[in-house]
Amino acid sequence: MFQNHWSAKTLFCVSMLWSTVLLAGSDVVTDTTPQPSATMPDNPLAETEWRLVEFQSMDDATGTVRPHDSSLYTMRLNSDGTVNMRLNCNRATGNWSIEPAANTDSGRFSFGLLAMTRALCPPPSMDESIAAQSQYIRSYLLKDGWLYLSLMADGGIYVWEPLNAKSYVADIPAAPDDGGPRNWEVVGVSHVLNLREQPSTTARVVTSYAPGTILDNLGCQRSGEQIWCDVQQLDGGPRGFVAAAFLKPAVSPDGSVATGTDDSALRAGQGKFDASGKIPCAQSGGQPMVQCEFGVARAGGGYATVVIKTPDGRSRAIYFRMGKPIGADTSQADGYAEFSASKENDLHLIRVGKERYEIPDAVVFGG
Repeated sequence: MFQNHWSAKTLFCVSMLWSTVLLAGSDVVTDTTPQPSATMPDNPLAETEWRLVEFQSMDDATGTVRPHDSSLYTMRLNSDGTVNMRLNCNRATGNWSIEPAANTDSGRFSFGLLAMTRALCPPPSMDESIAAQSQYIRSYLLKDGWLYLSLMADGGIYVWEPLNAKSYVADIPAAPDDGGPRNWEVVGVSHVLNLREQPSTTARVVTSYAPGTILDNLGCQRSGEQIWCDVQQLDGGPRGFVAAAFLKPAVSPDGSVATGTDDSALRAGQGKFDASGKIPCAQSGGQPMVQCEFGVARAGGGYATVVIKTPDGRSRAIYFRMGKPIGADTSQADGYAEFSASKENDLHLIRVGKERYEIPDAVVFGG
């Protein structure tokens, strides 16, 4: 969520109804409803053009949704009370009106009958959701040059930036859920990079990272004129914000950059393995190593979950990130056995309590 703009939960919504009509093909319906408000002399939105930045949902499961290409979602509010919109591969026309408050920076906002073409846009697309939710817009707010159109009952907010402005989101790195890199490497600092509690140079410093430190990408945002990224060190530790200018996508040991979500644990739990075989293992101290069957689910860039079946019928999952073993599926049943790992050449020597496993890099990376 962007810190220098109002969040969805702090903006108010004022009720006013508008409706949307979806038409087949490229047919257009003309709305003859009178438009008394759009032509008001003090209308701050007349003859303005906007580009969609994001939709801020009140539903935590939905969160903030951004268009994959903001240039495909534009809106022109004409002074004669008409509106022209581009919604991905579709076009929409209709009417709009406002009732400004005393300072004209906020007030009621509504659309009249909106007609839209119904081409099938390639996914991901926000055209249908925008059209479906359009009837519930209730208010507007102008803040720092941006336009916020709020849905009724705190349903969410559509955030727009001026069309002629430099795209606000174009240079904000994507989170893994949006196809961005899973990890960052600290670069370009002469000494250390500060981790701060909040995305601000005035926020308290939690810790510092040396150049080359690998961090988890937990999402980035703009605060003021600077972009900040929410991060945590790969090996664990405090979470906070660092300046994005000193980060680059981390390169895994196999030379790749891991992007998108890591689904290896999920697929391993479903038994959907990319490879299987046998590795050396032992179940107690002093016991000779034997061969244990394993299955591995890989997610690229050294992200993998290795599930080992022990001779006594139990199973043990070992988790790898960027080619490094970072933990196992310990539980109260085994006393949350201590996990440790070392490496000799391309062989990972792993201990989980008294259990021992030897996992070569080839299992993790493939090949």
